Amino acid sequence: MRHRTVAGGIPRRAFAAADEFSILADDLPATRDAGAADAEIDAMVDSAHRRMARALRRFRRPAVRAGITDSPLGRLLVAEGPRGLLAVAYLDTPGAAPAFDALRAGYDVTVDLAVAVRVRKEIDRLLAGDSAPIDAHPVDLSLVAGDFQRRALAHLRRVPPGAVVTYQGLAEAIGAPSGQRAIGNSMASNPLPVYVPCHRVIRSDGAIGNYGGGVERKLSLLRAEGFAIGSDQRLPPQAVWGHRRSHIFCRPGCAAVRRATRPRWMIFADAEHACGAGMRPCKLCGPG
Repeated sequence: MRHRTVAGGIPRRAFAAADEFSILADDLPATRDAGAADAEIDAMVDSAHRRMARALRRFRRPAVRAGITDSPLGRLLVAEGPRGLLAVAYLDTPGAAPAFDALRAGYDVTVDLAVAVRVRKEIDRLLAGDSAPIDAHPVDLSLVAGDFQRRALAHLRRVPPGAVVTYQGLAEAIGAPSGQRAIGNSMASNPLPVYVPCHRVIRSDGAIGNYGGGVERKLSLLRAEGFAIGSDQRLPPQAVWGHRRSHIFCRPGCAAVRRATRPRWMIFADAEHACGAGMRPCKLCGPG
């Protein structure tokens, strides 16, 4: 008996058999080769997703929160990222514009007044004699232009309230004894005044020197930290010199001060502040 055919001359029974085989094949377990291929494809897809995620993170700009507040030091722009405080800018000085530009160029900025309010409260406490909140606040030096300035500012964070260093001493402390002028420029472009205390850097002759936020702000900060600076804008006569390694403080004219290297010295407002920083008085000159 002949089977009836369809177009192309293929018997209908052949189509039925093919359908039946297809249905049975769906119920069979995948062969070992097919399973391995599927696993390999899954691994390739996962790897591609991971590479794409890393690439997107490189292109995505970090987010920062920023706000403006009125403080005892004037109107401030404040910006903070996930790693800490990025910028504090006095809005009535030329340094405010570069801070705005740097934030817009490198970050996605959202307005968050709470960040600015927190900084204002911490500055209020500093001017009232309590530096603990500012000392504990993390800072992010990402806006700092170069390695020299970053090293100078990082070292400066270790100078406590009630103490100052000289431009020359700071330059020598970071291994750049001829970099006094560069230290001055680094302090002038500090993106985090108060929190990275460039107001604690003075001239070698005892004069307080310049400040990016203006001399009056520098005076306010130093006086709040214990320095009885008069109208001559110089260190008071009761200031003492403290040595970082020996933890001994001396009168300015002590022979120990003249012999020791400048990078290891800080100048304290008085004997009380030196003792508060863990120093002990020199037995030769008997300060305080």
